[in-house]
Amino acid sequence: MQTHHISLLTKDAAQNIQFYTKTLGLRLVKNTVNQENIHIRHLFYGDYLGTPGSVITFFVLPLLGRRTDGNHYINGFSLAIPTGSKAFWLDRLSTAGFDPEATETGLKFLDPDLIPVTMIETEETLTEWQINPSNGISADHQITHFLGTELHVPDVAATTDFFAQLIGADVSDDVVHLDRHASIKVFPTTNFEQVTRFGRGSIDHVALRVADEATLLALYQKAQEQGWDIEMYRDRGWFKSLYIREPGDNRIEFATPTPGFSLDEPILTMGNNLGLTPKFESHRQEILDYYAKQSVDFHDGDSN
Repeated sequence: MQTHHISLLTKDAAQNIQFYTKTLGLRLVKNTVNQENIHIRHLFYGDYLGTPGSVITFFVLPLLGRRTDGNHYINGFSLAIPTGSKAFWLDRLSTAGFDPEATETGLKFLDPDLIPVTMIETEETLTEWQINPSNGISADHQITHFLGTELHVPDVAATTDFFAQLIGADVSDDVVHLDRHASIKVFPTTNFEQVTRFGRGSIDHVALRVADEATLLALYQKAQEQGWDIEMYRDRGWFKSLYIREPGDNRIEFATPTPGFSLDEPILTMGNNLGLTPKFESHRQEILDYYAKQSVDFHDGDSN
């Protein structure tokens, strides 16, 4: 199984868009709202097509305070960069003021919301259509995809067993291996009494990719039979999703790769305006009117 996306929280949309599009060179592929609460913006970044596995999303909450990582939380994420691009990213991030630290396989740094981000060199590169032609970064340096994250939980064995039983993942040394490079690392939490509170940089969920809707429905049935804590099944328009709480109480999503982000917008202009799935299209004017009062016009992706 491979990654699909990861969803986090940010306080400042403008700062977030600036960093992820201008510094990291990702494309704002969907400029939309939270489907559970249309009064919360939802920003999707990825390669030029928004290929599943390249996507990082942020819910925008302007009044967000500091996060508290307590007895369970998801921490940071890793990104794949092409072999030989480590020096480029060290220089680019240093120039932008983000003080990256070199590692054996890549580098690590904190984003504007103090989210730990790791870049790891892999031999993978983008296809011609996945390359962002307007970010000023050569194709052999562009970020290719999202590699994984960390789960911090009270019972490591229970969480790793969840992945082994439900999706048949190979687990070794508390690492859930998703494919050749992607993985979820599981760590024990030590402060069992500390309540986790979401804030800037908190991660709402990590999503893994299934082949199609039939596979997703089969997984739903399997999760029911195995007795896992199923939260909900949703048709998100661009993909269909199953949300499950793993035993450590972190949210894990399983999502289909299709129909994709071009469902409601042409590929060439994705992210340039308010993107809405057919289910929410009838609410477009209501949404635009609400955000106009906050001086938000959804044109912040115009330079994609």
